[in-house]
Amino acid sequence: MIWLALPITILLFFAFRWVHQRLPLPIFNPVLLAIISLMALLMFSATPYQTYARGAQLLTWLLEPAVVALAIPLYQQSQQIKAQLIPLLLACCAGVLTSLIVVLLVTHLLGADISVIASLAPQAVTTPIAMNVTAGIGGIPALSAVVVILVGILGASFALPILKIFKVNQPEAQGLAMGAAAHALGTAKAIEVSRLHGAYSSVSLILCAVLTALLTPLIFSLYLLIIN
Repeated sequence: MIWLALPITILLFFAFRWVHQRLPLPIFNPVLLAIISLMALLMFSATPYQTYARGAQLLTWLLEPAVVALAIPLYQQSQQIKAQLIPLLLACCAGVLTSLIVVLLVTHLLGADISVIASLAPQAVTTPIAMNVTAGIGGIPALSAVVVILVGILGASFALPILKIFKVNQPEAQGLAMGAAAHALGTAKAIEVSRLHGAYSSVSLILCAVLTALLTPLIFSLYLLIIN
């Protein structure tokens, strides 16, 4: 199985991408369907995840240059973005604060354990940052990673239809929202729509990552003071 891990993963993704191009419905998101299919294959073949991970480690290594590549559309629109940097920063700050407060409030009202609350709080960033922030505030990094990936898939699948329902039609606003809500997967989807979408999604991804890393420990500490 170890030597099949990489080709099977790539084959599944492109197969489901082909399906999604012909049936462009949110439910046919290629990342989501590829993950579900891989989980089923690992379960039915009784293959440990560690074995699969060793075989597909090239994809893990490629994540870093792939994330860096998301900055290309940002560079192409750099002059326009520089002129709007303060409004963009304020918008991302509002988005991060809203996300943190809503997550803390909802999980608290549902009676979640404090470690679960800490794990769900930093969900508006990419997986590595979310895991590091979660570990720093006493959460469960693995749970945080699962939630972040799920949020990214849902955001990449449903962000544009929801934005259009609410008459948010400007490409700048759509890109900004996709980067803030669905981080790397949302940005990848935004780049598929247009370079302008991708540029604003990239800047949102970066700003929200920095703001989440800075604000989450502060907001979570304030939350602990309030409930205690």
